[in-house]
Amino acid sequence: MSDADEKRERVRARIAASQGRLTRESDTLPTLPTRHAPDDAGPPEDLRSLAGEYPWLVVAAGAGAGLLLGAVLPKRAGAKLGGRALGLAAAGAEVALALSRSARDAAEEGARDGLHRLDERTAPIRRRAGEVAGSAKRSARSTGVRVASEAIKLAARLRK
Repeated sequence: MSDADEKRERVRARIAASQGRLTRESDTLPTLPTRHAPDDAGPPEDLRSLAGEYPWLVVAAGAGAGLLLGAVLPKRAGAKLGGRALGLAAAGAEVALALSRSARDAAEEGARDGLHRLDERTAPIRRRAGEVAGSAKRSARSTGVRVASEAIKLAARLRK
């Protein structure tokens, strides 16, 4: 056997020993828990759910589409479209403002009704709490007067 064959056999023996040690040590390791895929691991069903899961992707896609349209359209068409878009945006803002005012008015009315109902329903409780507090006040006062009277009597007896 040549020197190279001996070295090759030693390397093979060391590899076999390492593999045996590895299998023995891996048998003593605890088993890892299995990970289940989440229920919603599938692809989104429609564009709305896709936008809900990846909102920044939607923003990036909108910016990319705007850049692409800006590069493709001629300047005059862009100016005309820009004016129309500005008009549409202003109209949309007016509609949104009107809707927000009506929502605010409805919320104010609902809050007023809720406070009125709350006031009506808690009135008996507040009245009873006032009665109990008055009774406790009278009881504490009469008890205090009795304690003071007894203290005065005791002090008078001690002076004699």
